[in-house]
Amino acid sequence: MINECAVLLSVILTCIFKNNVVDVLKQSPRRVDVKKAIGLFRDGLELLPIHHPYRLPACGSVANALYTDFEQSGEREGLDEAISLYQDTLELRPADHRDRSNSLNNLAVSLTTRFEQSGEWEDLDEAISLHRDALELFPAGHPNRSASLNNLAVSLTTRFEQSGEREDLDEAISLHRDALELFPAGHPNRSGSLNNLATSLTRRFEHSGEREDLDEVISLLRDALELRPAGHPDRSGSLNNLATSLTTRFEQSGEWQDLDEAIELFPESINSQASGHPSICRISTSFGSALMRAYGHTQDPEYVEKAMATYRDAVTCQSASVSLRFSAARSWARYADECSHKSALDAYQAAVELLPGLAMLGSVLRVRQRALTSGSDGLARNAAACAIRSGRYDKAVELLEEGRAIFWSQALELRTPMTHLREVAPVLENKLKSLSFALEQGSLRDTSRNLTDSPQKLISMEQEARHFRCLNTEWLETLAEVRRLPGFQDFLRPSRLSTLQSAAVDAPVVILNASKSGCDALIMTSSDVKHIPLPNLSFTVINKLVRLIRTAASGNRLLRESLLPMIDDLFGRMSFNSDAERSLRQSVEGRHMKRVSDTQLNPEDIFRLVLGVLWISVVHPVIDSLNLEKSTDPPNLRWCLTGPFAFLPIHAAGIYTEEMAISVSDYAVSSYVPTIGSLLRVLTPTAHPTCSTKLFEMMVAIQPQTLYYADQELQKIAGHVPNECLVKLGVPGAPATVNEVVSHLSTVSIAHFACHGKQNKENPLESSLILEDGQLKISRIMQESTPNASLALLCACETAMGDEDLPDEAMHLGATLLFAGFRGVVATMWSIADVDGPKIADSFYEHLFKDYNAVDNVGPDTTQAARALHHAVAKLRSENVSFARWVPFIHLGR
Repeated sequence: MINECAVLLSVILTCIFKNNVVDVLKQSPRRVDVKKAIGLFRDGLELLPIHHPYRLPACGSVANALYTDFEQSGEREGLDEAISLYQDTLELRPADHRDRSNSLNNLAVSLTTRFEQSGEWEDLDEAISLHRDALELFPAGHPNRSASLNNLAVSLTTRFEQSGEREDLDEAISLHRDALELFPAGHPNRSGSLNNLATSLTRRFEHSGEREDLDEVISLLRDALELRPAGHPDRSGSLNNLATSLTTRFEQSGEWQDLDEAIELFPESINSQASGHPSICRISTSFGSALMRAYGHTQDPEYVEKAMATYRDAVTCQSASVSLRFSAARSWARYADECSHKSALDAYQAAVELLPGLAMLGSVLRVRQRALTSGSDGLARNAAACAIRSGRYDKAVELLEEGRAIFWSQALELRTPMTHLREVAPVLENKLKSLSFALEQGSLRDTSRNLTDSPQKLISMEQEARHFRCLNTEWLETLAEVRRLPGFQDFLRPSRLSTLQSAAVDAPVVILNASKSGCDALIMTSSDVKHIPLPNLSFTVINKLVRLIRTAASGNRLLRESLLPMIDDLFGRMSFNSDAERSLRQSVEGRHMKRVSDTQLNPEDIFRLVLGVLWISVVHPVIDSLNLEKSTDPPNLRWCLTGPFAFLPIHAAGIYTEEMAISVSDYAVSSYVPTIGSLLRVLTPTAHPTCSTKLFEMMVAIQPQTLYYADQELQKIAGHVPNECLVKLGVPGAPATVNEVVSHLSTVSIAHFACHGKQNKENPLESSLILEDGQLKISRIMQESTPNASLALLCACETAMGDEDLPDEAMHLGATLLFAGFRGVVATMWSIADVDGPKIADSFYEHLFKDYNAVDNVGPDTTQAARALHHAVAKLRSENVSFARWVPFIHLGR
């Protein structure tokens, strides 16, 4: 052992002081040699005690090696380890250390690089702070000041690209110009400085559109390229940047010679880079865009074929980050779809498959949510529309399921039962369960940073983050191992149609898809998928309907005529051939909704119009296709809504006029499902969740301090539910606090909340139920295990409201409880009248418990919850209440 240690120490010290680790690595063209070398250096480093005089140079040298290797391979683990080592070197170099500036700079550069990979804002903000500290150590005249100016400017430009703060960009350009002045002709760093200034000026051009900036960019890039001859390691980047800028100038001026030159430069840029290099993804994506510009100019189909092949090369560049590959796939899909190219469906499939990789399971919830939804909204819907046009209705359903509610699907992966795996490979099953628990807990940790945080805290947080990234890698590797087992090749993969159809065994699932190219309905039964075109609707019309219904539900008694143009447009799209259309028109026009000076609109008229349009354009075609008939005991029907459809009350669609009364409720009992997968989880539930020694439990949490009718609501519930089954919170001696409510979620079968609710538009994960001592947030509910959960009723406002910016992620309280384990949830699309809570609860539980038998020691049949709500809402409607009062109540799940 002593000899081995001595050898390792000798190797690492020789590399540090004679050759430098990075130089040693660059001399080896083989990746396997590089890996072995880094492993050897790492082992040697571990032999050096924390205060050993050689540890500081060893940390820096190995970190440089790891960073260099990351630049070649794109492997995230190496970058994370480099950052950790750079933090160690900074800690070992106090404020008065002569080389502290180098440590500040190296850590800042690596953090900026990681931000570009993962999009974690804290990394970028910390990098800028470190660069500012480093710059202060380089006064005017210092030989390293130019590099420090450049590095700070690069990070500021990166932050501008994310935030749009013009101050960052202006400062970056000024710093770059100062740095360039310190790099005279012949200086080895001048080409890099020229390139970086050009990048910042490009961003300003994109922001302001000043042609002078773009012309200067191209001039700077030509100068930089001259300083990077063939064989220069940065020549590929210069070629790509110049080609991209020439493409941009062509878009502005239409001068073909610019684009022609760009198309010649891109292949040279790719060929100047090593095979498999991560940058090939970015270059190929830009090249594809230039080729599509050429097609738009010439209509030569050869350009399309080359562009599609180039995009495919970008997407299959495995060494590039998932975000870059996803961006390439998204561009490929868009252009292929626009040109009706045969590769369009392949492109959409590639993009959808990359979605989960945009955020690691080991990242905290808010980071995962931001990464998964940024730039991805609408992708699955457009993919489905493409599949529908190709007649691939099965693929359309699969793409919608795979590409929506990614955040929840990832959360469910970590809670998926693994019974079958346990029978075949118990060791792997235990490992996955352990990793699942660790990753789920890790996603809930606090990663917020402050400027006052100590270096030790930052190092600790970085080590923690690295630990969870390693767990994520281990999770993926273990999954791959499981999928190599016979019969497990699809383990935890997106469900195929044959599996999804089992969710429709007891009721059809109607998927309403809203894409930019049009709207469609897909009716999935246990045996087939039927397509119903919706030609009277467009994406624009759906969004107008959403705005109208939300305005009408907002509580304003009268709505001014600013909405009339939208109403006129809706009427202009209707033929008024059917009796329903004519009745709707007569009713609406009879209430003076035409454009008249100083006209004011009653919310009831808006509801009547929107619900009528939905009946005529969406629901009636579906009812006809299913051959449903009016009934006093109608069958169940489940709606799966995508995009802006998710904010429309499809369950209430109908004609509500004096001449005609017809609606969905005459033909079906409606439920909603955010995803089909949410139904699959409860297809084979255990027996009604009970304990053999006691009756099932039902928790009722009320807030009488803020809701005048809360006590009455509890009394109505108690009139139908046996007292020995009830856990009453919010009454004297039993406060409805956050912790008290949470403590019962793991045991109760039914949970009823009578309190205020709030949809957080800025951060949907912070949407909450308002309890006695604070907010019960989505992020807190996600932490709980609810093995007995069966039904939740939320007599609270906005519990199924959702986020208009993230329509396909189902970010609301109702969906949270569904994904947390409840089989069914009653929630509200907007604010409700306090007086209606007791009324709905009374009728709902009267129906749900009508066949309850305490002797059987089981709870009520909660699969009847949708029907119970159907009856409760019908009874409320019989009181002639406004649309705004009865429409918001919906049932989710089974």
